[in-house]
Amino acid sequence: MSIKMISIQNFREHYRPGLFMIDVRGPAEYQAQHVDGARLYPLNELNPARIEADLQAQGLKHEEPVFVLCQAGMRAQMAAAQLVQQTGLNVVVVEGGTNACMGAGLPIVQG
Repeated sequence: MSIKMISIQNFREHYRPGLFMIDVRGPAEYQAQHVDGARLYPLNELNPARIEADLQAQGLKHEEPVFVLCQAGMRAQMAAAQLVQQTGLNVVVVEGGTNACMGAGLPIVQG
């Protein structure tokens, strides 16, 4: 099983309000700053079935990507592996995570 990745340049082109994004950092990190529109699902409490149900309830179609973010990329890859293994979601890790998004000028919500 390979995890899909997207470069920050490509993600910036895909970014729009309503995009399905999850942030797998801890609550304090998320509160301090996160990509606008990203939903918090901490890695240490990850429940793939709940995430899939939540996103589908919010209108996610089966083929639409779910972008996974953390601070720099490692936790997102761990979360993505679990999500791919346990759900039917089209999971894509954003390379460089929130740090890269900030550097690319994407909308960031500050605590």
